[in-house]
Amino acid sequence: MNYTPTSNINVFKFSIALLLLFTFSFTTKAQQQAVTPTQDSVYSIVDSMPKFPGGDKALLNYIYRNTKYPAEAYKKKQEGKVIVQFVINKQGLVENAKVARNVSPLLDKEALRVVNSFPAWIPGIQNELNVAVNMTLPITFKYVAIDSTNWDVNEKTLVIIDDVKMPENFTIDILNLGKFNDIKVFKPFPEQEKERLMKEYGKQAADGVVLIKSNKYEMYYALADSTGCKEAATIPKFEGGNDLLLKHIADSIQYPFVPKRLKTEGKVMVRFTVEKTGKINDVKVVQSLDYYLDKEAIRVINTLPNWIPGTLCNEKVNIVVTMPVNFTLDVPATEKPAWKPNEKTVVMLDGIRLPSVFDLSWLSYANLTSYKVLEPKTKEVIKQLTKDYGKDAMNGVVLIGTKEVEKK
Repeated sequence: MNYTPTSNINVFKFSIALLLLFTFSFTTKAQQQAVTPTQDSVYSIVDSMPKFPGGDKALLNYIYRNTKYPAEAYKKKQEGKVIVQFVINKQGLVENAKVARNVSPLLDKEALRVVNSFPAWIPGIQNELNVAVNMTLPITFKYVAIDSTNWDVNEKTLVIIDDVKMPENFTIDILNLGKFNDIKVFKPFPEQEKERLMKEYGKQAADGVVLIKSNKYEMYYALADSTGCKEAATIPKFEGGNDLLLKHIADSIQYPFVPKRLKTEGKVMVRFTVEKTGKINDVKVVQSLDYYLDKEAIRVINTLPNWIPGTLCNEKVNIVVTMPVNFTLDVPATEKPAWKPNEKTVVMLDGIRLPSVFDLSWLSYANLTSYKVLEPKTKEVIKQLTKDYGKDAMNGVVLIGTKEVEKK
């Protein structure tokens, strides 16, 4: 997102990127009422939702590359989240864009301009036919005061992901921001702030700190009903936490015969409402895998016990939850599964080992110059890997690079 004046532009972009997230695919009950732009019926949930060309990350990049912070709005320190509702028609074009929740005339106008400038999407599909689909998208404007200190996030800035420090010279450019829930940037000034950061995070914090929280459970939340309250809602919770939730789901799955015979594995994304009472309702598949596995995912979610409901302004509210149901077959002991990188695999970035918590799914491969997997295929290979990279290398090694290697 660009604004005037333009100093510290990268920090500004980075600090607001995750505020956009992926709630553009969520619809509220109020928004689920059919809208008729011209002749077509407009759906809210379809077999295949419309997709921005290039996917979610491309949409995110398009928004903050094409959004311009209005100079007058910046001068007045206006900020907030503009909610835009629009229709992706059968041809994939934007229609009937309107502001569902406003912030100010200047920011509302800019948000509408960006949405109306979208290129053609891949249309939604229902019963194998292209259909028009209702969409909702938040565009967040966050005022960042211009400081006279010339500073930006750089290779010396301390990056902390899920409370674990990344090594020195770690670059955030390798990360796919869509994989994270929250990003906070702390500048190393004024001097009192710099001292505070160094006291809390160590000497490396002298060049600023970036705190990142991942979304390892792939769970997303949205209000099911419109409300005038502007406070942040508390999300609903499964009794015992998300780890217990995933275990409950895994233990409840009864693998259908056909996909089991065909060895079909993967992820079904489901969406459901956690009502004010904590009861699960309105379970739907939003990303299909297989007919039988889709049906099983719905069945399993419907068997979940009541949750602790979400709240907003001290009132219990309905919250829409989107999450995966993972289907994995047990491989018989006689069958050796194909090797693939796992949580124990050593990951090296430009020759520096990353902490074991680093997840390869966080990578933005477009920003890498090299990616090489060293599989622990034989005893001889494993011996060499452990010699070069340590005993943990028996679980394989992934070498990723961000710097061009000079050819001799």
